[in-house]
Amino acid sequence: MMGPNGAGKTTLFNIISGFISPDRGRVYLRGEEITSLSPYIIARKGLVRTFQDARTFERLTVLENIEIAIPRRRNSVFASKSIGKFIRTRAKEFLELIGLSKLQERSAASLTFGQQRLLGIARALASEPDILLLDEPSAGLNQEETSALLKVIKEIHRKGITIFIIEHNIGMLMRVAERIIVLDKGRKIMEGAPEEVKREERVLEAYFGRKRCLI
Repeated sequence: MMGPNGAGKTTLFNIISGFISPDRGRVYLRGEEITSLSPYIIARKGLVRTFQDARTFERLTVLENIEIAIPRRRNSVFASKSIGKFIRTRAKEFLELIGLSKLQERSAASLTFGQQRLLGIARALASEPDILLLDEPSAGLNQEETSALLKVIKEIHRKGITIFIIEHNIGMLMRVAERIIVLDKGRKIMEGAPEEVKREERVLEAYFGRKRCLI
């Protein structure tokens, strides 16, 4: 999803994920209404989101940040020691996915901003979502960090997880998205393939106030 500042992108994410109640309308997940549900219940149903700021537990290690997000099965037949081993193994798999394995024993506070953004995505993945909402994941990242993020997003998608992403980096969005929704002033003005969107006059007007190529 893309759109100029103030278009309502993050507000829409907040409504979908239960952080804001809509004035009207309803939200459905796989045919089930989730409009009035709390964020943690929506997350348990498989819809998880990240935020624009890097939210980490700074006093915990990188690995511990992931471990606390992995669901504990109430009816698990494993002994507590086996569960702990399973959780640690799974956490390491997520760190491998985002390329932070070598930093697993460091404190989250010691990471760069870009690394903290990746850690936030890994923590969201650890909750085992079916749908992952990413709110401007490349904000504040340099070119190298953005390239690393792009690879991570593609790998997540290859694992069968649906990704809904808000992104201001139009070049990155055009490379990673299969379909793009464009918002302007709280309304959807277009939905289509990247090649269609970047040449649509309504989109160019919303961004620049005049006709101009997006990338």
